Amino acid sequence: MLNMITSADGATAVDGVSGGLSGPEDREVFAAIRAVADFILVAAETVRREAYGPPRTSPGTAASRTLRSQAPRPRLAVVSRSLELDFTAALFDDHPPPVLFTVTDPPAERLAEAGTVAEIHRLGTDRVDMEQAMRRMGRSGARVVLAEGGPSLNGQLLAAGLVDEVCWTISPALAGGDTHRMTRGAPPRLDRLRLVRVLAQNHTLFLRYITP
Repeated sequence: MLNMITSADGATAVDGVSGGLSGPEDREVFAAIRAVADFILVAAETVRREAYGPPRTSPGTAASRTLRSQAPRPRLAVVSRSLELDFTAALFDDHPPPVLFTVTDPPAERLAEAGTVAEIHRLGTDRVDMEQAMRRMGRSGARVVLAEGGPSLNGQLLAAGLVDEVCWTISPALAGGDTHRMTRGAPPRLDRLRLVRVLAQNHTLFLRYITP
């Protein structure tokens, strides 16, 4: 499942981050979507830009997840070829530790440091093999994987045919600029979607699409 916010003219970020597009309504929906995920999948660049921390849930949400036989909160999975991440950040001070999906031969010194704070899976040569990554999460018990971008990661998932659902928030703003679309780098294709939900609040649109 992809969850992304864009401006009305399609921008995925303002000044490099998505926070300027968000508001209270989007943050509420964002939390509700995260509440059903087993894994949150995100690219390293998004982790760096958006200052990601460990996923958190309220006591009520944790209790609901436990009743559904889920862990009290989702686990984070980060995709990175270079492993250029701050391994002293709060993100890596978590239990269980985040999962890091990287390539077969990442920089050795970064790999050694990453191995002390994360669960490492080396999948693919030039880039992380997302099909293998999805299977790994499935073997860990994941039924719902929530991808939060950025656009290049979304493009890899699209190219591999791994997108089942798109949750799209349209912010009531025109951003201009030249930021990327919701997906980037996938070969041209036309995958039809079915609109199953439309919500609106304070001029913000929340759309849910699924594959037929």
